[in-house]
Amino acid sequence: MEIFRDLFGRKRREPEVKRHDRDHERAWNSTAIDFARQGRFDDAVGCFDRALTTDPRNPKMWNNKGVFLELQNRDQEALACFSRALEIDPDFVPAWISRGMMHRRRGRLQEAQDCYDQALAIDPSSVIAWYNRSGVFVALGRVPEAIACYGKALELDPQFVPGWIDLGYAHFTRQNHTQAISCYDRAISVDPENTRAWSLKGGAFHSIGAYERALSCFERVLKLDPDSASGWSMKCSVLFQIGRYPEALACADRALAIDPDCRLTAQVRDRLRELVDQ
Repeated sequence: MEIFRDLFGRKRREPEVKRHDRDHERAWNSTAIDFARQGRFDDAVGCFDRALTTDPRNPKMWNNKGVFLELQNRDQEALACFSRALEIDPDFVPAWISRGMMHRRRGRLQEAQDCYDQALAIDPSSVIAWYNRSGVFVALGRVPEAIACYGKALELDPQFVPGWIDLGYAHFTRQNHTQAISCYDRAISVDPENTRAWSLKGGAFHSIGAYERALSCFERVLKLDPDSASGWSMKCSVLFQIGRYPEALACADRALAIDPDCRLTAQVRDRLRELVDQ
């Protein structure tokens, strides 16, 4: 929901809105997000319907309603909401971004890029637009262009953790492991409890054979989230590589207790049982 909160409220210029109206918006947004966290998306959409009853020309409420409709795969209704927001205010950047995100998730990459380009034409300082534009280039296999967009987003906001993580992974796919690890470190410096950053950092160390460092990263993941099946699986993999088979087997058991459907971990566990029994 972190990016959603940025998306819902970010705009190139802040309109003249009375304080009680801003409080009204925040209250409906907060209630809708609470409903969404409970899986009650219809109730979340209903919050925006009620808000729009009193303020039908509020582009933010139309955009936010569209976001929650899209999360329910109600694409046509979502598009109608984004379009309505842009009819009211053609320069409302969050609606361009929301429309782009929907196209991206549906694999309509050119349409997504067009939306992000439009958002950036209006507001070249939109971190979220640069970040999402990067994702389109990644999907197209145009990693250097993706890296350039991540770099622009991070130039605008050096504390933007998702940008550092995804930039790191882009470097990792090009086997630039040192640069990848550096990006993960930047993410961790801002958010020390980010399990994705720790996990990917561990994966980068694993790839270059720095197994003890990788193990330290995965242990940090499991300290933060003891129910991470992938964390237990990756710790198992490292322990397997360095020949600590009984410990690796225990990790495989923990991973499969959390996620019994992981076939790869099940296969590794079978092999570990053979090695431990020898």
